[in-house]
Amino acid sequence: MFLGEYQHTIDAKGRVAVPARFRAKIERGAVLTRGTEPCLLVFPLETWERKAQALAAADLDARLRRYFERMHFGPATECELDAQGRLVLSPKLRQYAGLNGEALILGAHERFEIWSPARWETYLEEMRDADLGALQSPF
Repeated sequence: MFLGEYQHTIDAKGRVAVPARFRAKIERGAVLTRGTEPCLLVFPLETWERKAQALAAADLDARLRRYFERMHFGPATECELDAQGRLVLSPKLRQYAGLNGEALILGAHERFEIWSPARWETYLEEMRDADLGALQSPF
């Protein structure tokens, strides 16, 4: 499980350090893609494959399924950590997420997300008044 918030710098080559406690969870590979919100998502390879199978089995409108697959599988890349525990973020993905030098890495259960700190704050502000009462949450 991925937990916590971490601030990291993105270097000139588009590399960002992954928090040490996350590294072991993606040592067998990971998939990096864009999120529905303006952020990047990183899934352990096994989790990505399980989610892809669940999507294939889901009873969805075929047109919406294709759109979803194109938006998430199209820009996705399999990635591995370098010797210093960093991921390389392509210019296109950095642009999508608005990442310019700084990144907020956020644990989000079975994935972690990479946000522009400014976009994360904006998102929190937008969601502040959301009514979570309708969720059937165990918390």
